[in-house]
Amino acid sequence: MRNYLCISFWLIGSVLAGAAQAESAKVVHVASQPHQAQVEVSDTQPGWNIPPQMLHAPHGDQGSFLDQRQILLDELAEAMTGLAPGAAPNAPMATALIDLARLHYRYGLAPEGLSFLDRLDRLDLPPAHRMQRDVLSLALGLIDPRDLPLSDHATRLLSSTYAPWPDQPVFLALAAIRDGDLTGAGQHLEAARDRLRNLPDGYRAIILPNMLEAAIQNEEWRVARDLADDFHHLPGLSQSAAFHFLLGRAAEAGNDLLAAFDSYTLASTSRDLWGHRARIGLVSMGLRNDLIDATQARDMLRQESLVWRGDDYALTVLEDLAALDHAIGDRVAAVSTYGAILDRFPDRPETELARQKARALIVAIYEEGAAGDLSLSEFLRAHRRIAPDFRFEPGFADQAEAFADRFLAVGSTLVAAREYETIHDHLAVARDLGLQEVEDTRLDSLRIKQAESLMAGGQYDAATLVLADPLISGTEALDDQRLQLLAQLYAETGQTEAVLETTKGEPSASFLRLRADAHFKRENWADAEKNYRMVWDKLGSEMAFEDAVNFLLASYRNGDRMQTIQLSQEFPELTELPQWAEIAESLTREPAQLLPLRQDNAQSRVDDAAQTLQNLESVSSGTN
Repeated sequence: MRNYLCISFWLIGSVLAGAAQAESAKVVHVASQPHQAQVEVSDTQPGWNIPPQMLHAPHGDQGSFLDQRQILLDELAEAMTGLAPGAAPNAPMATALIDLARLHYRYGLAPEGLSFLDRLDRLDLPPAHRMQRDVLSLALGLIDPRDLPLSDHATRLLSSTYAPWPDQPVFLALAAIRDGDLTGAGQHLEAARDRLRNLPDGYRAIILPNMLEAAIQNEEWRVARDLADDFHHLPGLSQSAAFHFLLGRAAEAGNDLLAAFDSYTLASTSRDLWGHRARIGLVSMGLRNDLIDATQARDMLRQESLVWRGDDYALTVLEDLAALDHAIGDRVAAVSTYGAILDRFPDRPETELARQKARALIVAIYEEGAAGDLSLSEFLRAHRRIAPDFRFEPGFADQAEAFADRFLAVGSTLVAAREYETIHDHLAVARDLGLQEVEDTRLDSLRIKQAESLMAGGQYDAATLVLADPLISGTEALDDQRLQLLAQLYAETGQTEAVLETTKGEPSASFLRLRADAHFKRENWADAEKNYRMVWDKLGSEMAFEDAVNFLLASYRNGDRMQTIQLSQEFPELTELPQWAEIAESLTREPAQLLPLRQDNAQSRVDDAAQTLQNLESVSSGTN
C-alpha cells in the first residue's frame, strides 16, 4: 500500500494543482478584490458590527479547556448570587453565559455551547450582547450533531442584510452543506477559504472535512488544494479517516483508481461516518469499474448494513442492497432487506415505497409457492425468512394462510397447524393494538383450520385444547364445524359417550354418521339404525358402502326385516360379497311354520339366525 504522504502530495501537487491550472485564469484572491476593501469599511458600521474576537482564535496560551471552563463557571456562579429562582439573567450573568458558549465554540462542542445560550432567550439583551449571542448561535447551530433547526436570530445572519460581514461566506457554505446542497456551497468556498484560518482549531477541525468535500464535488481544485493543506496544520486531522476518504474521492475523480483504493482502504478501518463512507466508496468504485461483481457488492453491502445504522447513509445502504438483491434475482433477500427498511426507518417517506415493492414480491412468491411452482423446501425457507418482518403488515396473513393451506394439502400437518396458530395470534394482537381490523369469523376460521390440521396429524390432545372453548363469532356455520370436529375427535379416540352428548341444530350427514357409528359400537341397534337411516335420507345411493353394511347389520339386529331387505335391494354391491348369497337367502325366505312347533323347525330357525349373524359380522369386519 502506498505511503500516506505520497497520496497526500499526489492530491495537492497532481490532481488538485493540475485541475486548478484549468481555472487559473478566473481565480483571483479574495483579498485583492475591490469588494473586500468595501467589506473592511463596512465592518465598522454600527448596527450589525460583529467583533472579530467573537469567532476568531484567541492569541497566546489560554490554558486547558477544563481550567478555562472552571474559571467561567465560577464567574457565572458569582453573577447568580442573590438572583431569585426563575429570574431573567442580569448583565454579568449574560456575559458569563456568552463567554462559556464561546469557549465551547472554540472546541467545537455545539450542544454544550448552545445550552448556555438558551438561558439568554428570556433576557432583553443590549445590542452588543444580542449580536454575540446570535453569531454564536449560528456558528454552533451549524455544527450541532443533533441537526436541530437554527434559531430565528441565527438564521437572519445568513440574509443579504449581513452580506458585508466578512465571515458570512463560511456560514453560508456550512448552511448549504448542512442542507445537503454541496453544489450550492460551491459559490461560497473561495471567500470562505480565506476566512477559515482565523477560526479556532477546534471549530476548523469539524468543518474542514465538509468544506473539502464540497470543493471536490464542485471541482474547485485550487480551493480543495488549499483546504487539504490546512489538514496538516491541525493535530490528528491529517491522519483522520475523513482526510483519507476525501483523498480517495479526489483520486477517483482524477481516475487514479489505485490511489483511490489505497485511500479508501486506509479510511475504511475507522468506525466513524467517514470510515463507513470509505467502505461504501470501495463498493461503488468496484461496481463502476467492473472490479467486483454484483454478488460481491451485495455481500459487502450486507455486512455494512449490520454495522452502520440509524441515519440517511444507513437507509441508502439498505436501498442499494435491495436493488442488488433484486438484480441478482434473489427475491426473498430483497423482501428481507425491504423488511429491514420498514423496521429501522418506520417514519421515513422512503419506507412506503419499500413497503409497496416488498408487497409485490411477497404476492408473487406466495402465489408460486401455493401453486406448487416452488418446492416445499424453497417455500418453507422463503416463508421463514419473510414472515418475521411482515407479520403485522396488512394482507400478509392471507399469504401466510396460503402457505399453511399448501402444507396441509401435502400432509405436512404440523407445519400447517403451527402456522394457523401463529396467524391467529398475530391477527388477534394486531386487532388489540388497533393495527388492523380483524373479524371474529376470521379468527374462528383459523382455529378450525388449526384443529383440522392437528387431527389430521393424530394430535388429538392438542386439537381438544383448540376446540375446548366456544367460538367467539357465534356464526352457526363455524359452530357446526367445531361440533363436527369435536364429534369426530371423540369418535377417533373411542369416546362414544361424548360423541352422543354432542348435539347440533342441523346435523350434517357426516355428523349423523359419527353418532350412528357411536350407537353401533355401543350396540344400541335401534338408535344406530335410526341415525344410519338419516344418513341414508341425506345421501341416498352415495352412502358409503361400509356405512351401508353397518346399517344393514343394525337393522337386522334390531329386528327390522323389511329395512334389511330394502337395503339389499338398494346396494347391489353387497351381492358381490362371497357371503352375500347365504345372507340374502336367510333374509328373504319365509320362516318355517311354528305351529305346531316341532323340534326340527325351531332348531332350523335358530341355526339360520346364528348363521346369518355370523355372515353379517364377517361382512361388517371385512368392510371396516
